[in-house]
Amino acid sequence: MKGRAPLPGSGLAAARRTGRTAACKAALAGSTALAALVLAGPVWAQDVEPTNLFGSRGVIATPSARMAPDGELSVGASFFKNNQHYNFGFEVLPWLEATFRYSGLQHFQKEYPVYYDRAFGVKARLWDEDANGLLPAVAVGIDDIIGTGVYNGEYLVASKKFGAVDTSLGMGWGRHAGTSELRNPIALVIKSFDERQSFFGQAGGADFKAFFHGHNVGVFGGATWHTPIDGLAVMAEYDSDNYAQEKAFGNFTPRSQVNYGVNYAFSDHAVLGMYWLYGRVVGGSFSLRLDPVHEQYPVKIEAPPPPVAERTPEQQRAALASLLGQRDPALAVQTRLLDTRNADRNDFVDALWRQSSDIADIQVRQSMLDLTVTGTVSSMRCAATARLMQGVAASISRVRLRDADGKRSVSCAVPRTVEAGVFSAAFLSTDSLKVLPLPVVQTIDASDVVPVPNRAQTLKAIKKALTDQRLVVEALSYGNGELVVYYRNNHYFKETDAIDRMVRVLTKEAPADIEKFRLIPVYGGLPQKEFDVLRAPVERSAGQNEGTIFDRSVVMSLAPMDNPVLEAAARETYPRFSWGLYPQMRQALFDPNQPFGIQLLAAANAALEVTPNLTFSGSVEASLFDDFDTTRGSDSQLPHVRSDFLKYFSAGKTGIGHLEGDYRTRLTPTVYFSARAGYLESMFGGAGGEILWRPEGARWALGADLYQVWQRDFDRLLGLQHYHVTTGHLSLYYDSPWYGLNFQLRAGQYLAGDRGFTFQVTRRFSTGVEIGAFITKTNVSAAQFGEGSFDKGIIIRLPLGWVAPLETQSQIAIDLRPVQRDGGQTLNGDATLYEETRATSDGELLRQEPGLNWN
Repeated sequence: MKGRAPLPGSGLAAARRTGRTAACKAALAGSTALAALVLAGPVWAQDVEPTNLFGSRGVIATPSARMAPDGELSVGASFFKNNQHYNFGFEVLPWLEATFRYSGLQHFQKEYPVYYDRAFGVKARLWDEDANGLLPAVAVGIDDIIGTGVYNGEYLVASKKFGAVDTSLGMGWGRHAGTSELRNPIALVIKSFDERQSFFGQAGGADFKAFFHGHNVGVFGGATWHTPIDGLAVMAEYDSDNYAQEKAFGNFTPRSQVNYGVNYAFSDHAVLGMYWLYGRVVGGSFSLRLDPVHEQYPVKIEAPPPPVAERTPEQQRAALASLLGQRDPALAVQTRLLDTRNADRNDFVDALWRQSSDIADIQVRQSMLDLTVTGTVSSMRCAATARLMQGVAASISRVRLRDADGKRSVSCAVPRTVEAGVFSAAFLSTDSLKVLPLPVVQTIDASDVVPVPNRAQTLKAIKKALTDQRLVVEALSYGNGELVVYYRNNHYFKETDAIDRMVRVLTKEAPADIEKFRLIPVYGGLPQKEFDVLRAPVERSAGQNEGTIFDRSVVMSLAPMDNPVLEAAARETYPRFSWGLYPQMRQALFDPNQPFGIQLLAAANAALEVTPNLTFSGSVEASLFDDFDTTRGSDSQLPHVRSDFLKYFSAGKTGIGHLEGDYRTRLTPTVYFSARAGYLESMFGGAGGEILWRPEGARWALGADLYQVWQRDFDRLLGLQHYHVTTGHLSLYYDSPWYGLNFQLRAGQYLAGDRGFTFQVTRRFSTGVEIGAFITKTNVSAAQFGEGSFDKGIIIRLPLGWVAPLETQSQIAIDLRPVQRDGGQTLNGDATLYEETRATSDGELLRQEPGLNWN
């Protein structure tokens, strides 16, 4: 099967040169980043389910009905005579498994020293083994669902445990029917299923006319004994695949259908297997298993967040009254009286407890204060309590003391020192406050007077403290009980982590009379959201160790359209210039002559931000090393919009990556717009724009983009070729609450002038790991498209902070195409607004902190 690489810079995967030794080296290189996680995993894992030779949960070569833990990622390889398999697996849902396999077969096709084959597989569990152990787990699967059909086969399998022994029994079609033990039960009912087409079809297509078809089916089964030794399992199986194709081409001939093996799990993440296969060869496998559901490194190499600083109760009450007074002066008066009532009541109760600790109950019945005590009940004690009451409230005229049994009681009158009627806020209701006349005589209480801090010094201290937390302050102001911060988070992967640190800093640095923090994230000069945080609930949560600030203290709302504080700050800080130097790596995958090509580059970029909305930027790249194979030219019948990419990175080893101007703005609080012009990427230049609508409180978004572009010269300098095209798409996005599934549908015209749609599904975890796949179907036929039939691929996003104990927004981004053709190709960066606004989107924030809510 011929192949070609994905777009440069978009892939990172294991591949091999011709021959077994180079293949092993490439496979190990491709697994290095993920293998680092294995060292941090749990030490032992009893009853770890084996992975078969093809990357699925199974026995040795046969599948089982067992599933990996939800969300698990796995990479692995297996080897035996003339056969090598490299696989990537993902537990999409608790009951759905998906695998991608890249196989190398020696002595299979004469024109290839090693014939490389790519295949996708799926397995779905119909039901799990019941708790009583009566019904087995049952699953159905399809191997090579999209591919050449070399490994095409389907199966139905059941698995059941008997103590430490896990057994499986199934029947298969296609390759799994090699031994042909039974008639196809489906064909007995539906006659059309009695015929099965040849193994080989159009590369990359799904042949639904072959699935579960065939005159006969095979029977396979096996057993795995989880020994008393931690992590050690012994296996035996009968495989119904008789390797008919391999035997015909001289690749491999089995002597027996029985296999034996042992598996050893070094940890929850690493499994090694050794086997005696088909009565004639020794084989081996290894598998690395990773958990994207949980943080691999909960503690980062990062300074811990600062503690929450708490104000005094008096400062909290004064700040709240100040905040409320700006909105409703009458409500502020009521609030102050409520605060006085509560303070008097608390002081009075504290005084009673200081007098004696044997008070069991305190009740107020009309004008009587009724105290139940466990100690002495006497007239002298009653009189002392009455004198204490005298200074608190005139509305209490008598005090009664009684014992807990109610057998003895003493009452006495509260002495009067003021003849006129007075009131105490300690015993007023909320309704009373609304009709209470304000006293005519006003006094000045200087007890709460504190020095007023210097405003400039306060703003400087807040900005420095936030900068120390690696947050960029774009604008800052405070007054009337509120503090507003416009900020950029270029460091923390989760926006909620940035908010948490900001709030902690502000509790310490903000003036005591500030009760509300308004935090507004800015990206590309555009405010994206507003997070309103009440300070007092944050302080209470910290003091009582109750949950996080997001449980009750933070409310989301749309960012304001009018931002005078940000605009004033921009006039002082713009224009501004930035630049950087960095290494870069580009890969070319799956070329049959060079399965793994690599290019190392040095890159420099610079940007001039004229205003918050307008930026001019560019980048230059210089190749330091590459081993790309440029001997195979493109045979595409379509305009070579992507298939000539190796020419760009051989003729243009040193060239301009991009050179463009960008403008961004918000048309409404929920509508974003961007425009670009210049050399937009390594292969195309032109102009166009994008618009995105993110409705308030919605998990979906709608976008559109349109560009007119010209193909660049291969030297990647300033020249343009004759080919030009109009490309654009309508896009619908949905971030669902179900298992973190994200859906994207785009329809329009692609770079080769073909028209169609792209459907993408990914699953995003709270850790930031995102795995998924996409397919693109256009009005180009499979024959015209060429090898692969249609564009498709796997999407992998691994945050660097999940792979290593680092706090960073960097991630390993992999778009893995089994073959690179020209149909269904989009302009790089044609639709970026959805990703640019994703960090502060509802779906992403609720994935990180379910307690957040809208205003």
